Amino acid sequence: MVILSQFHIRCKLGQVSQNVLLAGDPNRVGRIAEKFLEGANLVNDHRGLLVYTGSYNGIKVSAATTGMGCPSAAIVVEELANLGAQTFIRVGTCGAIQRHIKVGDLIIPTGAIPLDGTTKRYVTENFAPAPNFDILNALVESAKKLKAKHYLGLICTSDAFYREELDDAAFWSEQNALCFEMECSIIFTITYLRKLRAGAILVSNGNLLTKERMIDNAKVRKAIDLEIKIALEAIKRLSE
Repeated sequence: MVILSQFHIRCKLGQVSQNVLLAGDPNRVGRIAEKFLEGANLVNDHRGLLVYTGSYNGIKVSAATTGMGCPSAAIVVEELANLGAQTFIRVGTCGAIQRHIKVGDLIIPTGAIPLDGTTKRYVTENFAPAPNFDILNALVESAKKLKAKHYLGLICTSDAFYREELDDAAFWSEQNALCFEMECSIIFTITYLRKLRAGAILVSNGNLLTKERMIDNAKVRKAIDLEIKIALEAIKRLSE
């Protein structure tokens, strides 16, 4: 039987690990490959959806670009799953909606409020997207081991980056949601439906209540490296 490559990420069986780090930004995926993975090989660059496969402490790991938003993330996760990926951890950024969460702080979601349209195409309105417990626990324990301060709680997944501050930030802040981001809801949903597992760790690079957006400084870059390390240590923990 001839195994055809996937339509969008154009990888074949054997080129993708069971363990995948997901990032919206292709530059972050490149950094994962360059700084954190041993022997990383680029196995896709079609459509800018970079996929690298290498190893971390002897464990095969892939890093893949989802692009921005749930529609693109859904395509990438579905195609990675078709190739045998089973464990997904999103390493991303977000905009905080609690005043005590500062730029550079880490957030580990315990669930994603689905304000996007894509999740609603997969499940009913009352579905509650949540990370896999084993991954959530591994992320928390890895963060503790690395002495990384982090916040746990519900987050919001949104389609409308430039409307969040105007329409939704104050309301969801009052509901004790921690931040807005753009992919977790569909990643949690697809992996649950396909009996796979997923989790996420996010860096706050802004705060919608204090009118900060997309801060890119040394503190944020250091925090992104830390979240990647926590995610890889979580995969290591899950593999032991």
